[in-house]
Amino acid sequence: MIEEPNYIQVIADALKIQQKQVEAVLNLIEEWATVPFIARYRKERTWNLDETQIREILETKQKEENLFKAKNTALNWIEEKWKLTEELKNNILQAKTLKEVEEIYKPYKSKKKTKAMLAEEKWLKPVAELYKKENKLISKNDLKSKLEAEEFEKINNLEEDEIISWVAEILSAEMVENTKLRDFLREEFLNNSNVVSKIKWEKAIEKLADNIKNEIYKFKIYEDFFTPIKKVKSYQILAINRWDNIWILSKKLEPIDEELEIKFYQEWEKILWYNFQTIFGDVKLDTSVSPYKKLTKSVENEVFGILREKAENDGIEVFQSNLFELLMTKPNYDKKILGIDPWYRTWCKLVILDKWWNPEKFDKIYLFKADDAKKILLKYLKDADIIVVWNGTWSNETVELLQDITDKEIYIVNESGASVYSASKVAQEEFPDLDLTDRWTVSIWRRYIDPLSELVKVPVGSIGVGMYQHDMPEKTLEEKLGYVVEDVVNKVWINVNTASIHLLKNVSWIDTRTAKKIYKNRPYNSRQDLEKVLSEKVYEQAIWFLRVPDSSEKLDNTDIHPEQYDLARFVLSLNPDLEWNKTITFGGRTANTIEQITKDIFMKNEKEIKKLYEAANMETIKFILKALKEAGKEIRENSSHKKATKKVSIDDLKEWDILEWIVRNIVQFWAFIDIGLKNDGLLHLSQIANEYVKDPTDYLEIWQKIKVQIVWIDKEKGKTQLSMKNL
Repeated sequence: MIEEPNYIQVIADALKIQQKQVEAVLNLIEEWATVPFIARYRKERTWNLDETQIREILETKQKEENLFKAKNTALNWIEEKWKLTEELKNNILQAKTLKEVEEIYKPYKSKKKTKAMLAEEKWLKPVAELYKKENKLISKNDLKSKLEAEEFEKINNLEEDEIISWVAEILSAEMVENTKLRDFLREEFLNNSNVVSKIKWEKAIEKLADNIKNEIYKFKIYEDFFTPIKKVKSYQILAINRWDNIWILSKKLEPIDEELEIKFYQEWEKILWYNFQTIFGDVKLDTSVSPYKKLTKSVENEVFGILREKAENDGIEVFQSNLFELLMTKPNYDKKILGIDPWYRTWCKLVILDKWWNPEKFDKIYLFKADDAKKILLKYLKDADIIVVWNGTWSNETVELLQDITDKEIYIVNESGASVYSASKVAQEEFPDLDLTDRWTVSIWRRYIDPLSELVKVPVGSIGVGMYQHDMPEKTLEEKLGYVVEDVVNKVWINVNTASIHLLKNVSWIDTRTAKKIYKNRPYNSRQDLEKVLSEKVYEQAIWFLRVPDSSEKLDNTDIHPEQYDLARFVLSLNPDLEWNKTITFGGRTANTIEQITKDIFMKNEKEIKKLYEAANMETIKFILKALKEAGKEIRENSSHKKATKKVSIDDLKEWDILEWIVRNIVQFWAFIDIGLKNDGLLHLSQIANEYVKDPTDYLEIWQKIKVQIVWIDKEKGKTQLSMKNL
């Protein structure tokens, strides 16, 4: 058993933060505090760490714990096999990653013995030590004088060339296990190699399923691909891996340095004090014995693992960023909605949603019976405030029909993931009396009212705002996207009297059972009423995310936790000019000097402040001032809903047209722009600005309205490419 590392120190060094910050976070987690709660209400203890930093601490600790367990497992297993040498032990202890431990450990956990193990069973380990010591071959006759009689007797039945081959296996295996040599080669590959992929054989394509064959054009650029590793893009690695996994492509790393093998053996001599090539000289060995080839193959796998992990992380970050923007879409309450599900060959379903989001009535129209459709629509348009159409194939035709009979506003809503939701248990529980298509329809139109409340019901991987999500590790993707949902729900204030069960259960410390209990006991006149429903711990962790806008206690409609109410009232008493949702003034200063305001309040009243809230510091006062100023403010300000315009046809567009359109999705190398056609317009990252663009999200946000120019049109395929340069 090896000594467990000091995780606090390891994490602090890895993340370049103070040990006391790491210790505070780990202690709070042991006290069952949630990440959002720590980030919002325990800043005094963590010295201002945010949600991302707190999760990095927890993830790093998990990685280090897993690494420690893996090293322990490897050492114990090898020791049980009586194969653990001091050198092997040190190599495992020095390993920096799980993959490195696994590569060293792999030969020993295999049921099949390696040639090096067989060589040791033939009693050739002492011979290998002699070769290393003298850094040269030793003839069988000389071995007789250099070995103990008993040791020589055990190998006397072997021919000299057999001895040489078996010893080469032992020395080669020692090299593969050496972490310093692995580090040397890994750095060479990561800095000085080319990523190469080639098609395996054409017949492999014939065996593919039809749905994959339909996407085969996407892999064409990788059938003879070659790029320096430092320039390879994450999406390229994800694409190569996809086609490699189904045996279409082969992939490898080619060293740029032609003398790498020579340098490798020179490095070996520096580290291990003997040289494989010097010992064996011109002796012809089986190519499988080559230490260089063995280790390069192992390290190549490791480096591809590093590239894959980085690519997956980059892809997940894009997905997280896009999902965050989508969930932060501005809600539209108090509207009576006419929602239309556009189809042509079959009927278009209509639904009327009242101001409380409930379906009042369902009906249907047929687009090919335009006159009858208009009569039915006019009947419902009298009472509807807003018309909402989902972005289906026949949405343009539906909008055109509506524009012939009404001037009311028409909005287009994205339906991604609605079909998954409509067939789910959640949907069945919510609408037990509706069939699948009705549930689907209601969900889409509710997205116009409050996108967050509806999208929390949809599996995040089905929302469709990322790239290669089906190639990501499912568990990691769900976990990382779950963090976004958690952060948004806990960032946006939740009206406890109107929130759904599905929204409530995403609040810190509230599970489904508690959410149902809160929902069942509505309405609440104050936060204090919730103390009767929630346990002490749940109340402490969840209450600040829950607001009661109609409460007589104004603080119940702020981000301020009830444990800080006395302090908030004291701050208000010092600052009679502070009004709800007005500019903060204190001592003649205004909100643009908030730091000085905070300092003045804290420094002049520190003793009284500490009495009211012992952990308070200047950050606490700053937080309270900000919360008072923003009481009841809706922080979701950007709308993702596209307002319908006159029908757009690709035949109406021409190259160099300049128009205002909306960003629908962003990935690492493209932005997809909703241009009112079936296919989104494509905006490459090289066309986003008049300067080098590394990351499209530095310039664009989901649902942002942007001015773009059409630079290329393929009217036959319905595709367009766009540019923002010089606009």
